[in-house]
Amino acid sequence: MYPSGAKRTGNIHELSEECIQALTGTGWVILVDEAELLPYRALEVLRRIHDRSGVAIVLAGMPRLLINLRGSRGEFAQLYSRVGMCLNLETHKDKSEQEDFNRILGSLLADGDEDSLTQPELAEAFFRCSKGNYRRMFKLARGVVRASAIGDQGLSVKLVESYAQMLIH
Repeated sequence: MYPSGAKRTGNIHELSEECIQALTGTGWVILVDEAELLPYRALEVLRRIHDRSGVAIVLAGMPRLLINLRGSRGEFAQLYSRVGMCLNLETHKDKSEQEDFNRILGSLLADGDEDSLTQPELAEAFFRCSKGNYRRMFKLARGVVRASAIGDQGLSVKLVESYAQMLIH
């Protein structure tokens, strides 16, 4: 996304200054996925943007990300000093995985009401058929809701299982 009037070309200093000016005071959060793939220079630009604009930055990535932030010999102290928290989601995943899955699923089903998941076996069918994968769950929920509306039928375990067979794995 480019803020109104922001430049799209220039050297790295000019572009980062544009970002800093556009982001200052917005209260925005910058989310960077697969951040372990960023080179040191890009991480430094993000640090500078954070320092000067005050925006929060969330870097999501594989364990290698921490090594990239520290440096292989700890040489990136200034960069690493900005790390506020490191969270390994794998260690926390089992605590709330089913609850999170059901909450998101409920928001995707009838009227966006999470309470529409009154049948526990329906939630179990979605979880089993999507193998706990959120992207697959989105596709499955979208298709099941559409098929339910077209066939003028309610949501059922059988419908979930039938539609799941049509999805590409």
